[in-house]
Amino acid sequence: MLLPELEWMLVGEKIHNGQFLYKEVWTNVGPLASFIYWAIDVSFGRSQFVYEFIAILVTYFQALYFTFVCNTRQTYLEKNYAPGLIYVLLMSLSFDMSKLSPVLLSTTFLLFAFNKLVKQMERREGVSDEVFEVGLYIGLASLFHQPTMVFIFWSMASLVFFTNANLRQHFLAMLGFGLPLFLTGLYFYLYGSLDEFKYNWFNGIFKIKQYSLEDFKSAFIAITVPSALAVFGFLRQTQVSKYNSYQQRTQQIMLIWGIVSLIALFLSPNVAPMQFIIFVPFFAFFITGFFLHLKGVFLPELLFTLLFLFIVFVQYQGVTPLFGKGFEQLADMRVKPKEIPERMKGQKMLVIGERIDEYTYGQSATCYLNWDLSKIDLENPDNYESIINIFDNFKKDPPTIIIDKQNVIPKIFKRIPALASNYQKTNIEGIYQRKF
Repeated sequence: MLLPELEWMLVGEKIHNGQFLYKEVWTNVGPLASFIYWAIDVSFGRSQFVYEFIAILVTYFQALYFTFVCNTRQTYLEKNYAPGLIYVLLMSLSFDMSKLSPVLLSTTFLLFAFNKLVKQMERREGVSDEVFEVGLYIGLASLFHQPTMVFIFWSMASLVFFTNANLRQHFLAMLGFGLPLFLTGLYFYLYGSLDEFKYNWFNGIFKIKQYSLEDFKSAFIAITVPSALAVFGFLRQTQVSKYNSYQQRTQQIMLIWGIVSLIALFLSPNVAPMQFIIFVPFFAFFITGFFLHLKGVFLPELLFTLLFLFIVFVQYQGVTPLFGKGFEQLADMRVKPKEIPERMKGQKMLVIGERIDEYTYGQSATCYLNWDLSKIDLENPDNYESIINIFDNFKKDPPTIIIDKQNVIPKIFKRIPALASNYQKTNIEGIYQRKF
């Protein structure tokens, strides 16, 4: 289990227990993704198997749908099932890509948008008002995974450069994109939590993250072979004269997809290989073209076998490293809870810090789930508004156990004596227990 995966489960669990998203659960998980996690928790509880089983179903649906789009829209010279095969293979690059992540869920709607966009280019009578659906699907995708918002620029650029869409149709696409965002904002406004929605959700989009190339090192190594094959595939497809202008435009909008995916990657909340899922349609499209136009009796089969073996190796390297440390990001993100006394297990907890491993032993208390969002209150007890927030949140949902990894509790207790009187320090450093 990974730390983000544990957070998704806790979000679903807290909403199931009656806490209102963003107001009483501070997280930057998208509202539609949170709804999915809530539905799973209602039906199956905190079950890792169910989460991963649903993720597999979503992956295979995407592969089948991608194949359906490629064949129905005639993106290649002949119908074939290779796109789906390549798609499933690429989704096996790393074990965290088989998690029910927000980026996996959002990619489904990006594929719907791709289908509608290609359909517009296929129409001989010109662009129709169905461009509204292109924007709508991208808007829905962004409610699962915020960085996919940038795909609205992918759709607008494709409409500008490769279709004869007029100004009204561009406006329709933007209207479709904005509609789900507006309705979601209206929902939170009616429940009096619009400010919390903006803080939790938009904070994850516009916060500039300090990433370095070292953070992406292992993930970039993993995609070197797929990237090289995709480049060769694009070059081969551009050299084949049998493709008509419509098919060539499809190749170009998929190329823009790859560029926009790179922007979305750097806006992502972490640097795990799962964030590369949005690249999979781009890779699958051009790698399929590479194999379809590869000449030779046994060469395509040989290269496909080598690709298969490479992906199996990368998958195994992520789970149990054969060389070096494997995917360092995944190693750091794995849940590794320190053992706590038996009497503390099954209790309502508040884990303060980036690592929330101990929640595997109990339930989450207070709204302070995501540390990046919580630190504005918990690290600023000298601020009057933060003190009020902390006191109110502890009063609404008091934790039985506090595990303080950032050493903020002593200062908070000093500022709020009424809160301090309810807790006592245990013999374990950084752990406080509620008095009864």
